[in-house]
Amino acid sequence: MSVYEPLTKYLKSLPNESWSTNFMEIERILRRSLPQSALEYRPWWANQKGGNHSQSRAWRDAGWETREVDLKNRTLRFERMKRLEKDSGSTPSGTKPNSPDAELWSKAHRLTGIEDRDALIAAALTALIRREAAKQLTAMGGTMPDFAVPPRERPAW
Repeated sequence: MSVYEPLTKYLKSLPNESWSTNFMEIERILRRSLPQSALEYRPWWANQKGGNHSQSRAWRDAGWETREVDLKNRTLRFERMKRLEKDSGSTPSGTKPNSPDAELWSKAHRLTGIEDRDALIAAALTALIRREAAKQLTAMGGTMPDFAVPPRERPAW
């Protein structure tokens, strides 16, 4: 059993989409003090996937992420992760099934396999920035050797 399991259970029990709290309340839930690194270093509160960060795994396993960590005032906000639903439509929660956005999210999910909405946005922005940087370099006569042009989608006739 992880020392952060009480936090996982608590977060799973919350009906809200966000929860603003302070470090003292988290310590009360955990029934122990937070480590010194949690009080001094912002990266301790990062929403890391994988690795040996059991604290991050605790809130991510509950479906939450940290936001607005304020070490000085010892406060933070947890927010439910926005995930693409795994139903037949594969649309993100809160998206109307027949809206243009739902179609885009569904297609992006099918093409990439990325379910986490924030991760999907990050991947899209990274690809856009790389593409535009390559265009600018090419216009100046340069090259971007590590740039891989994604395959074009061709309509099936």
